[in-house]
Amino acid sequence: MKKEDLGDIYDLIKELNYKQNLYRDNNLNFDYIKRRYIETLANSMEYFCGIYINDELIGFLKGRLEVKDDLESLLMALYIKENYTKDKQGNNILKNFEDYLHSVYNVKVFNVIVNDKCECDKFWEENGYNFNRKLNYQDEVYNSYIYTKRRGG
Repeated sequence: MKKEDLGDIYDLIKELNYKQNLYRDNNLNFDYIKRRYIETLANSMEYFCGIYINDELIGFLKGRLEVKDDLESLLMALYIKENYTKDKQGNNILKNFEDYLHSVYNVKVFNVIVNDKCECDKFWEENGYNFNRKLNYQDEVYNSYIYTKRRGG
């Protein structure tokens, strides 16, 4: 991601929110997106990646790598335009991302934070993620859960 892409990311989030009601409008503004982007620049373990098909931004993911016993990925956001989640394209995008982290950084444990408003349990489960735990806090809007996937080796 480049700073110039943040406007497109913001527009995409607004579009997805309009269709899926992902957040309260007053909780998100362009400055919030910019601050999250700057976090990734300041911390080499954080990632904020655009997902493009034919030069069109169709989604993004944001998260970080964490050092536990081994290096783990914590995905905090995966947004893909709805028409690209049909026909398993979203599954392929996730698999390619996991394959990249595994081959480049030897990541074997993948975690994702899911809020209960998402109604996406089926997506994560069909991609090999299992419910791990409910977070011990409730954010301002939704309850949050962690799903985990472990790769062999």
